[in-house]
Amino acid sequence: MAENGSLRFPIVRIEVRLKVGDSLMAASDDPLFLGLRGGAGREFRLALSHGRSLRRRAEDRYVLAPTGEATVAHAEFNDPTSPQLEAGSVESVYLRKGFEPIPNVRAVGELDDRVEIVEAEVEIRADGLAKPDRFFRRGPIWLGLVSGLRFELPRLDAG
Repeated sequence: MAENGSLRFPIVRIEVRLKVGDSLMAASDDPLFLGLRGGAGREFRLALSHGRSLRRRAEDRYVLAPTGEATVAHAEFNDPTSPQLEAGSVESVYLRKGFEPIPNVRAVGELDDRVEIVEAEVEIRADGLAKPDRFFRRGPIWLGLVSGLRFELPRLDAG
């Protein structure tokens, strides 16, 4: 990747929209991460700075941007502009469910804290691009020990 001053399309903001299902066990307290694959590979934690994330029937919107514009907790650690990332090197994006504080060690599926994602959309905004790079997937998609911990979002169009 080039030095910060010479990036062709520096990422300035990432917006994530998630719709959580309404099934009985659709919500989760576990962390969720947005991952970028490619030369700009990195993961960002998706947790709202005010209020709880991943509640049943909720539509959560996360903004990853410099502190002051961001809506995520710990914005200074989840800022796509520090270090600066290149939009053109993002090959794909995924969502990954983590565990808080540790995985359930009793049995697979027993008290599995899973989440049901009905829709997931990611927009990567960059200087120099006329429109954001967009990634989208419709579910329902379950994330958890029994159902898998990661899913890809296909690219809709390029900027």
